[in-house]
Amino acid sequence: MHSAVLKGNKNGYEIVINDKSSIKDILHELTILLGELSHNKALKSAKLFINVNSGLRLLSTDEKNKIRDLANSYENLSIDKFISKTVTIDKAEQMVKDNTIATLDKVIRNGQDVFIDGDVLFFGKIHNGGKLVASGNIYLMGNSEGILQAGFPNDENKLIIGNVSTSQQVRVGEQFEVIADNQNVPELSDTVIYVNDLHVLSYGKINNLKQINPKFFNKIGGI
Repeated sequence: MHSAVLKGNKNGYEIVINDKSSIKDILHELTILLGELSHNKALKSAKLFINVNSGLRLLSTDEKNKIRDLANSYENLSIDKFISKTVTIDKAEQMVKDNTIATLDKVIRNGQDVFIDGDVLFFGKIHNGGKLVASGNIYLMGNSEGILQAGFPNDENKLIIGNVSTSQQVRVGEQFEVIADNQNVPELSDTVIYVNDLHVLSYGKINNLKQINPKFFNKIGGI
């Protein structure tokens, strides 16, 4: 079985690595494959960007650098990206966090700061002077008379959803507004607080979520 196979597709070329082969055998076969590709007269006039697919093998930084250096030794070849079916522990933990919503039902009193890493579904009550902060989105099902911050510290793609009309302040990323300064804040549970294209906090409705944040809308499969 080959340690490396060159395949063509509609986007160019891809090197598929046998995830059971040693890096020594992989580099040996790559030297042959890349040499033949580099000297192909029909392709020699253009710079070729190649993807490397390592399947179930997670290449180390050193192994990636060796493959990249080998490709760079040919003037008309370059590695575009490395693809793998595996993920690092850190990335796996991030994926779980991104798809998990924490549930919180408590009273946040004056002077208390509660931080949630990720999204939070809040059923409790935030007193004046209390603060709920999340790195993700905030779904407010309870009552807030305090401060709400989504997208901590500076992610302006996050949302606050719920009735925030009695809150002191809302913040998404680094953008904030004192509610008392805006007499047009809707008193509705389906209010969406988001940062618009002008980097200003805006208020919309869940029915318009597709237009407000298409990425988030697609993530939840539409509503």
